[in-house]
Amino acid sequence: MKNISLFIALTLLFACQSEVKVDTTDVDEKFAKNCLTVKSYLDDFVKESVDYDKYYNDTCLIRGTMISSEGPMNLDQRKATHKDLWAKYDFSNSDTISFLPGVNQYSKEVDGSVRFYFDWTITNSENSKSITLPLYMSFDFDENGKFNYIQYFGDITAAFSSIE
Repeated sequence: MKNISLFIALTLLFACQSEVKVDTTDVDEKFAKNCLTVKSYLDDFVKESVDYDKYYNDTCLIRGTMISSEGPMNLDQRKATHKDLWAKYDFSNSDTISFLPGVNQYSKEVDGSVRFYFDWTITNSENSKSITLPLYMSFDFDENGKFNYIQYFGDITAAFSSIE
């Protein structure tokens, strides 16, 4: 386990500093590449500048823990939700995010998917009230390295209510 962690850390370090293409046939390398994709996406979300074609496949589903949620949302719903959120709130992420390898839900084999816990800060831009809440997220990828299923878990409804 120690060697795998070292390998992943070194892969992430060198992948960030070079333009060398990563061969994603190996699950550890696929995981390292997917971690970089998720980190880039989170940064773009905070900057309110997400290139959805870069990150999402057309059939991606997003499942969250919001009160009155009617099940997973599709990409068009996600875009609309982001637009509404960015109009009223500013977001920031914790400086450190510890990515964890995910497993295929059927085979239970490590598959390159990415799981993580982090702190998400939301600020109401109208009244400057702010809250930081812990979240758990998971990202599953298709064969082209794009998101095909995202889940997030945290008390998001209460967080938004608390800063109104």
